Amino acid sequence: MKKMGTGHKAKQKNKRTSNQSCLFKTSSQHRFSHGGVLRNKRSGRGTRPLSTKEPLHLVFKVNREKLRQQSLRSPQGFALVSTIIKKYAGHFMVKIEQLSIQNNHIHALIRTSRRSQYQHFFRVVTGQIAQCFAKEGLLRAQVTGTLRLWQHRPFTRVVRGWKAYQTVRDYIQLNEKEARGEIRYQKNRLRGLARADWEILWS
Repeated sequence: MKKMGTGHKAKQKNKRTSNQSCLFKTSSQHRFSHGGVLRNKRSGRGTRPLSTKEPLHLVFKVNREKLRQQSLRSPQGFALVSTIIKKYAGHFMVKIEQLSIQNNHIHALIRTSRRSQYQHFFRVVTGQIAQCFAKEGLLRAQVTGTLRLWQHRPFTRVVRGWKAYQTVRDYIQLNEKEARGEIRYQKNRLRGLARADWEILWS
């Protein structure tokens, strides 16, 4: 049997170290995120990371097939969603810095001084939207309950650093301008914006 030299051992050690680095990198990239499709991974099943000092990027995703008009941006649906979010943001002392209601999801950049207020806000907003849509006949007949309307649990990510904050803020604003038809959708999103589009973005 051939004896393995120190070179081979060093390579094996470097390989293990490299694999561990990749593992830690993969695990840590979501350490400030929770919900959404991350629920399908082990890293997304722990306690939801929240912060009272940093803003939170929040996404509610609805199953469009459950909506009678297949969009949250129908005149009646849009008005209901906007009213509910603003009402309970005030009730739970949640500051909304950016908001965009899309056809099948809602983006928000929010803050609050108490962690528990986040959880109350998520739960009540999703529940109230489901109830109000059902009451107003905006859901298909077979849809009942909050969990059947929403495709995933709310996705959240703690936004750390000024650059990350600007990126999320601009991204949500871009989504809203695209939904209004003020800026044409581009595959590269923020990186593909022309100077004229940037002016429209924050006009």
